[in-house]
Amino acid sequence: MAARSSADGPWMARRRLLSAALAATLVAVGIVAPRAVAEEPLPPATPGPPPEADEPLAPPGVVLAPPGADEAGRQQALADVRATEVALKKAVAGERTARKRLPALQRRQGELFVKLVHLEELDREATANLLAARERVRQMAIAGYVIGGDVPPVDYLLRSKNPTEFVRRQSLVQTATEAKADAVDDYESAKKAASEQLLATVREADRVNAEARQVEAEVAVARERVESLFAELVHRKQLLDVISAAAPVGASDIPRLFLDAYRKAASALERKVPHCRVSWTALAAIGKVESNHGRYRGARLALNGDVYPRILGIPLDGTRGTRVIKDTDAGRLDNDTVYDRAVGPMQFIPSTWVRIAQDGNGDGVKDPNNAYDAALAAAAYLCRAVPSGGLDAEEPVRRAFFSYNRSNAYVDHVHSWMRSFDELAPSL
Repeated sequence: MAARSSADGPWMARRRLLSAALAATLVAVGIVAPRAVAEEPLPPATPGPPPEADEPLAPPGVVLAPPGADEAGRQQALADVRATEVALKKAVAGERTARKRLPALQRRQGELFVKLVHLEELDREATANLLAARERVRQMAIAGYVIGGDVPPVDYLLRSKNPTEFVRRQSLVQTATEAKADAVDDYESAKKAASEQLLATVREADRVNAEARQVEAEVAVARERVESLFAELVHRKQLLDVISAAAPVGASDIPRLFLDAYRKAASALERKVPHCRVSWTALAAIGKVESNHGRYRGARLALNGDVYPRILGIPLDGTRGTRVIKDTDAGRLDNDTVYDRAVGPMQFIPSTWVRIAQDGNGDGVKDPNNAYDAALAAAAYLCRAVPSGGLDAEEPVRRAFFSYNRSNAYVDHVHSWMRSFDELAPSL
């Protein structure tokens, strides 16, 4: 906090009394938290030159607006969304078509399975018949051996002692020969028929199974394509949203999201402290001068209002026109454990943020690196700086700007931007 002049005089005394009274009002309506000790005037939000330090980009999963987001970029992002939607629709149709082929193939697989089971049973029956035929032949051979010995059939017949025995032996030889031939013929016919059917069915089953595997692979590829395009579409829609949020509105050069943050902050403060009458153009002027609406040194915007990388000012170590402010937050907000630095798009020093922090986007977090939180905190800060009357006249608003950064040149600069935004306001 800058040292006060010894010649504050009665005006400053009255100002401190009014500030204390307004602080009580702000506590009552929930703008600021109560303090256990008497309220002191806030240190300026930016007690030095423009920021120059930054940090790494956003964590994984956070979609950031590309650098230089504008209307042309928004139109391209919109075209990308539409193209991805068309591709996704085609991929879904392709997957649906592939899936329609599966039920018929699966039914045919089931039918062939039943048929194969039946043919395997027929094959087992043919094998059993073969074994039975062989057994009959064996029995006949045994009978022939018992009757005539292991001799050729002709010899066996010639050794007959009389015509009756010849006829009997002839009958035995004929019966054995016929039985052997019939058994072999039956087996070969049954085996051939069963083998041909089984082979044909196996081949058809192989073909149907191969086709089913091919269709299943096509379905899997189509499903993967659908999932990939769906994820791409979600990302492109997020990118479109954040590009739209980061694209300047009209001739103002104010990103749409920041314009929304400034307006919501002014409206929220008007509801809570109606007599302050902080205009959104005053907040926009500060945002423009402090960080170019969160774009300083290539910082980029996330859809919830977070700015990445975090915008950090130079160390407040007494050099480059700064006054010395030793670390007050153990580096929690500014990553500096030696000196404080101004933080975020509206450039609050940590000791000020602790006392004025707001949650402007309703996410339960008060973050000076968030456009909504920082804009609402800046509105509350300006209101506290000029507790008597509203900020809808030039003199009080200039005093409020001076409290933000105690430099007349700074006040002139911010006030000129405010007038420019006032002129553009009707068209925004």
